[in-house]
Amino acid sequence: MEDAVSSSHIFSGRIISLQVDEVRLPSGRLTHRETVIHPGAVAVVALEGDKILLERQYRHTAKRVIWEIPAGTIEKGEAPEDCARRELTEETGYSADKMEQVFSFYVAPGYSTEIIHLFLARGLKKSSKRLDDDEEIDSMFVPLSKAVEMVRDNEIEDAKTAIGILFLDRFMGKAKG
Repeated sequence: MEDAVSSSHIFSGRIISLQVDEVRLPSGRLTHRETVIHPGAVAVVALEGDKILLERQYRHTAKRVIWEIPAGTIEKGEAPEDCARRELTEETGYSADKMEQVFSFYVAPGYSTEIIHLFLARGLKKSSKRLDDDEEIDSMFVPLSKAVEMVRDNEIEDAKTAIGILFLDRFMGKAKG
């Protein structure tokens, strides 16, 4: 266990903030830990028959268009399931009759507090997209077998998307039932 000796909040942005802590290691040595503070997010594996709903959008950090599953940041006071439903509708124009939380995982626990809550959405119904002003997203259904190939061939590079697809592929019998 590490004990915090001091903490400095050095940056606040629209979504993240950065904190630097001085910590005492069990050995007694002092060191620093940089932590990206993130409110948490959701990712949605939306399933229609044997097809998964994927998105393509330009990601500035990657400097290219990336394949992803619908996802987004949890707003203050928002429950993860409510966020998953909101993001699915906003980004794809689909709503879901059933939204089941599958599991949660840290994105990068070595430096970030971000936890993603993965959901499985079924019973999709077309509604209308409500993209944020800074979003341009195309969505399409892809056969699960093709999506698995896209992960294997590194065409899908986004971790939450690969996790969602591989989870769905591995546990497809449960997802259909």
